[in-house]
Amino acid sequence: SFRSTPLLFDSAPESQSNRVRAMLGGAAGMAGVSTKAALFIFAPLLTYYISLWFWKKYLTLRASSPVPLVARMMANFVTTYKYSEDEFYGVDGAPPEVQAKRRKGIEWLEKTFDEKVGPKAKSLNEQLRGLSDIRFTDTNRVPHQFQPFIRSKLRLGFIVQASEGPYIVDVDGIKALDVSGSYGVNVFGYDFYKECVVEGAARVSSLAPNVLGPVHPILFCILDKIKQISGLPECSFHMSGTEAVMCAVRLCRFNTRRKLIVQFIGAYHGWWDGVQPGPGNERLVHDVLTLKDLSPLSLKLIEARKHEIAAVLISPLQGLNPGSPPPSDLVLMDSKNRTTQDRDNTYSTWLRTLRDVCTKGKVPLVFDEVYTGFRMGVRGAQEYYGVQADMVVYGKTLGGGMPIGVVCGSSELMARFDPEHPLRVSYVIGTFAAAPAVLGPVAAFLDYVTTQEAANKYEKGNALTDKWKLETNQKMIDENLPVRVDSLTTVWTVLYKVPSRYHWMFQYYMRAEGLALSWVGTGRCLFSLDFTDADYRVVQDKLLAAARRMRDDGWWWDGANASSISKQITKEFLYAMFLPSFLKHSAKVK
Repeated sequence: SFRSTPLLFDSAPESQSNRVRAMLGGAAGMAGVSTKAALFIFAPLLTYYISLWFWKKYLTLRASSPVPLVARMMANFVTTYKYSEDEFYGVDGAPPEVQAKRRKGIEWLEKTFDEKVGPKAKSLNEQLRGLSDIRFTDTNRVPHQFQPFIRSKLRLGFIVQASEGPYIVDVDGIKALDVSGSYGVNVFGYDFYKECVVEGAARVSSLAPNVLGPVHPILFCILDKIKQISGLPECSFHMSGTEAVMCAVRLCRFNTRRKLIVQFIGAYHGWWDGVQPGPGNERLVHDVLTLKDLSPLSLKLIEARKHEIAAVLISPLQGLNPGSPPPSDLVLMDSKNRTTQDRDNTYSTWLRTLRDVCTKGKVPLVFDEVYTGFRMGVRGAQEYYGVQADMVVYGKTLGGGMPIGVVCGSSELMARFDPEHPLRVSYVIGTFAAAPAVLGPVAAFLDYVTTQEAANKYEKGNALTDKWKLETNQKMIDENLPVRVDSLTTVWTVLYKVPSRYHWMFQYYMRAEGLALSWVGTGRCLFSLDFTDADYRVVQDKLLAAARRMRDDGWWWDGANASSISKQITKEFLYAMFLPSFLKHSAKVK
């Protein structure tokens, strides 16, 4: 059982002292001895528990990552500043001849993008200003200091109306090879999901899509497969991955009667403010601990505070870059900001050790497989790392092209009512949960993903990606290009071997070569399992061409160094935080 009785000494020392005095007074009365004598007898016990409280606080301080708190503070203090056109080209101290190359590079990119945006797209792009989602993603492609100038020069717009294999086609008929993976949804290829939606709709077509509440028989085609894949006996349906994470956290808190949720720095668990302790959430979160990844101190903390922790939430995709910031080019400022680990050894060992700690402490281990579920294999990260979770969250690709969120767990953790306290319930339900219009494509997806043909595709896709990675890196080395790629199954990322203030520019060169990326840029790219050998070669050629062009345009100037970049960024932030606003218009950061 995950349930536990709250400890007597979980609060502040002064509260503990009051409790102990009351306890000692009662004990003394029953034993016929004075309070002083009882206090003398129980003083060692009191000292032990107060010391334990301080030890837990100290351990929490050591094991917690300072990044969310520091980033949150800076978000409130750093005010807007931007580079002029002249400043833009030389923020790293590059000489005039290098700046001239960069200027020509921007001119080439501007011309290329203008040619790639046809007349229909240009007209429709103006109307996109009323869509707040686009305003957000467009603003957050690059570090904020560079945004105004880039937006004035490079206008991106890809309004798509068709897909052809791994290519997407815009309203003017212009094609781009898609390596965005639709935020993780596209595992098997776009044509496959077209078939899932058509087949799924046909299987539920006799029922109106707004008949909600009664269960459609197609649900029984899904339940057994989901339970077998997750290795867990119960599941519930939701409309997104974020909503499913909300459900998982709420149920863990309800059924363990504990408040704290543990997660690890760099992991993303959706936009819900309950799992976003850093920027992006205006509410200060007190019931989430964001710990250092791959840290023995984190394991010690979980063991020490096991009676307070409702769940440990894991994003298995962190095996590619544990402890690093979310993989967005927005935070890409120098080469130290993006690294990867030896995932097969370090992260696998870490997860197995974490599993043991959670098992011994009766703390639920929750795998957030919204991204990795069915991406890393049929059973996702549980299969890949050989670790069984107590609760698993799915989403994205499981919907077969439709929005979906699923939570799987043990009967104990999935309970939404307390059999001993009938008025105590956990209210988790949704109007469109298990809607037949969604379950049809889900059933079609599961029918295929559990076949041997699908298993063969996983094996081939992973092998092709590993081969592509090795060959691409070797060609980068042969041509002395400061770029490398790394992958986790068919998820891949771009790494940089030299420091630069302009790494984020690489996404524009990749787009100019005809690759479609998500708004987070080069941090997270994907291959779908319909990519052929020829498609992998096309991506490789385009990546190499983009790297050559960026190098030749001077953005990876060899005079830059990580130390000077860090000092410059620190100066800029201090300037933005503390210089009075009425002086900023005449001040320059040098």
